Amino acid sequence: MNPESPAWHQRSRPRHPAWYIHLTLGLLLVAGACLVGAVDGADELRKARELSTQGDLRGALTLLEDMDSLSEPASNLQIDARLLRIDLLRRVGKPTQANKALSELHERLAARPDAETAFLAQLHRQHALLHFQNGEFEAARGEMGAALALADQLQPDLQASLLNDAAILRQQGGDPAAAIAQFTEAAELVMDRDAETSYRINAARAMLEDGRLHASLNEAHRIAQRMDSDPQVSTVRHRLALAALLRQAVNRYGADAGYRLAALELLQGTGDDTAANDRYQSLVEGSMAELYADDRQFDAALHFARTALRSAARINAQDLEYRWEWILATAFSEEGEPEQAMAAYARAIASLGSLRAGLDTFDRNTLDDIIKPLYYEYADLLLRHSAGLQQGASKQRLLSDARATLEALKVAELQDYFREQCVGDEKVLLDQLAAKTAVLYPVLLDDRLELLLTTDAGIEQIAVPVDRSHLVRLVRDFRLNIEANTGTRDYLRQARQLYDLLIRPLEPQLTRHRVETLVFVPDGPLRTIPLAVLHDGEAFLIERYAVATAPGITLIEPRAFAGRSYTTLAGGISESVQGFPALPGVQRELSALAGMLDAEVLENRNFTRARVQSELQSGNYSIVHFATHGQFRDTYDDSFLLTYDDKLLINDLGRSIQSRSSNREPLELLVLSACETAAGDDRAALGLAGIALKAGARSALATLWEVDDRSAVDIVQAFYDSLSTGDHSRARSLQRAQLQLIHNGSNPHPSQWAPFLLIGNWL
Repeated sequence: MNPESPAWHQRSRPRHPAWYIHLTLGLLLVAGACLVGAVDGADELRKARELSTQGDLRGALTLLEDMDSLSEPASNLQIDARLLRIDLLRRVGKPTQANKALSELHERLAARPDAETAFLAQLHRQHALLHFQNGEFEAARGEMGAALALADQLQPDLQASLLNDAAILRQQGGDPAAAIAQFTEAAELVMDRDAETSYRINAARAMLEDGRLHASLNEAHRIAQRMDSDPQVSTVRHRLALAALLRQAVNRYGADAGYRLAALELLQGTGDDTAANDRYQSLVEGSMAELYADDRQFDAALHFARTALRSAARINAQDLEYRWEWILATAFSEEGEPEQAMAAYARAIASLGSLRAGLDTFDRNTLDDIIKPLYYEYADLLLRHSAGLQQGASKQRLLSDARATLEALKVAELQDYFREQCVGDEKVLLDQLAAKTAVLYPVLLDDRLELLLTTDAGIEQIAVPVDRSHLVRLVRDFRLNIEANTGTRDYLRQARQLYDLLIRPLEPQLTRHRVETLVFVPDGPLRTIPLAVLHDGEAFLIERYAVATAPGITLIEPRAFAGRSYTTLAGGISESVQGFPALPGVQRELSALAGMLDAEVLENRNFTRARVQSELQSGNYSIVHFATHGQFRDTYDDSFLLTYDDKLLINDLGRSIQSRSSNREPLELLVLSACETAAGDDRAALGLAGIALKAGARSALATLWEVDDRSAVDIVQAFYDSLSTGDHSRARSLQRAQLQLIHNGSNPHPSQWAPFLLIGNWL
């Protein structure tokens, strides 16, 4: 195989975007297999390792079930099997089970003075990988360091395996240069030529991700030459991994499209090696389908995708089936067969959904690399097809399917942010809306903005021609201009532009249905701005409509606020603590709440982490109102509320509320009146949008950024005044509070009244 061959430089346009590469076999970033313990006579363990190497993780786990229990004393073979099982549980997305099994094994081996150093190193390694998967990077580095500290006492092959895993953590942690060095060191240390090839492919992949395209392709060429000359290193998995690297080099890093031919030659070189293995057969055929689709040879792509599907179906490999269905969908769509494309997309999503249903969590890259692209592609096709139909049952079916697809994506986004598959399990579809209420579902696609407006008459679709990149820049600039009062009204120009894109196309429908309350289900960067401040040239949006935000229309169940007195837990900090500035208005805010509501008030020194958690767990509160610094960041574990003595993680806030006994009053309202999200941070805003859902509250009132104390007190007091009458919904009460501030004569900048969002139940 010669990458400089003229045939490799035939030009063709890449079809798939860069993330599509990540769907390949994944051997480049698979941690090293456990190498400890004798395997003589242990066919189950040997077969489990083979299945693990092939990527059939569930099949490997099934084989290990009979070896799951540890005898006393545990044999090396049993320990080795348990280590492999822990590794497999982690990789299939069951970190809770993996961690439990790891803790049990660690406890057992810690009591053995004769425990082999190799086992102890493997324990540290598994702890490191679990920490990393959970986003606990510092702990992961510490555990991997402890494993490497034992390296001098280990056999070379196990030393190399640990170095390979350490390099993977370095690479995924954003340090490709260090990863390349460790991959290379592992390759030079290992005695096994098969493992050496894996490590060298890993190094070439790291070079590619470090932007060293030429060096990566040269290394890939050297590896391919070794494969041609040495059958012992020319395995199917190595050819798959190297072909995936070449495909990524073309699609993501701009290598000459002719390298696709080199990738095809690698896959064709598997010959008869795949004949007896349906999984490898499916992987080879499916990878060839991907390459042909990239090259826009869709007839060939369809052929190989179908044969790959047949091979996958024989072994019920759902982790492969959705990929090949996706290829079929893409090819059918490009070939002008929308009905077959939609059917293939639906099967791909159903297969992926079944696969995800068995996971506790999914890999941190899965959302961006797989779920978002797949779901958006399907929704895009449905919306394009529905746009050509007249209003009627067929059009409504397509629009409902598109909205359901996007709803599934929003659930997945929340599950990814909160790292829990159970978030959003309870579904209530809001097709039966209250009178004079509409739900606006904006969908940001690459070449247009789709507006899906749901009223009691059904779903209406309007496409607005605007590039996603342009809209994102506009949203980012708008957020920066309204977050702080610069003494100008420059924000109005952007407020009008956004109104023209998001609201003006819908004005006839909003008027026809006499809409008074707009419920937004924001998409992507739209989560980071308050839509209440959009301006039509004469008035703000909030002056025409009550506005609420929902993380998704299947994630909440709207129920009216009864207007009676609710037991309230109110707390906050007015003093400067832990380096955060004082919030002098908090004292007035809490005093006002104590006078208006039946409230238990915790202020300053009484607002401690332990006291707050105790009250949340034991108290029968229907309203929880915290006036303290809060920060939402792009990871759930970095988001918190400030207590007097500590930080209450949003995770712990949710657990404390959810731990209340089921016979207590439901939490109607969670108010966070001094929180903030970073400008432009879509994930942080996603966490804010999902806080009511996570905390088990029917709705939340929170701010996108910290507000002047006086304005916060005025908004909150007016909100409760309106709400307590029982005559106004939560959305209408917030609208009245904001209008009161807007029209009080001082004409405040939107930074003072706009960041308040009503999230969830708006009634």
